[in-house]
Amino acid sequence: MRYISVFPIVAILCILFGSAFTGLVIAPGVASDVVRAPSVGLVAYSPSEAKGRKIYAREGCVYCHSQQVRNVKADENLVAAFGVSKAGDYFYDLPHFLGTSRQGPDLSNEGRVWRREIGAPARDYLIGHFINPRQYNPNSIMPAFDYLSTQELSDLTDYIQSLGAWKDNVKVAAAGL
Repeated sequence: MRYISVFPIVAILCILFGSAFTGLVIAPGVASDVVRAPSVGLVAYSPSEAKGRKIYAREGCVYCHSQQVRNVKADENLVAAFGVSKAGDYFYDLPHFLGTSRQGPDLSNEGRVWRREIGAPARDYLIGHFINPRQYNPNSIMPAFDYLSTQELSDLTDYIQSLGAWKDNVKVAAAGL
């Protein structure tokens, strides 16, 4: 008799669990809109950039800097200048450093601001900023990374200069230049 009164509850719980599992685990894996390829123009990190990315993670830069331009009011200026980030933009990133809060500026397009084409002035600025941020902005709350080796600073700079830089190559190719 007790079995008959418990069965409907167990059946309903099984149906709910099965539906939730299907919707949250199985469906995203077979969905056609899941990104399985990089954004057009995105290139994999060079060995130096990959090392710089590891330094970025190790030093906790991700806690204060996001790498995602969102379509929200706070990002209006970034959206106008660089566009909204897309899933394919992070194809080679694992783990992803998107971030949800910013103490410092968003870095997703920093490679477009401090382009490699600028040469030594851009590298010198970035390395100097890593070593002593308050020399460049007296109100900066960024910690000094003056203990990093010259090679680590170079790798970190290579990583920062890679962020979003590929988007300019896509614009040039689209314009037929």
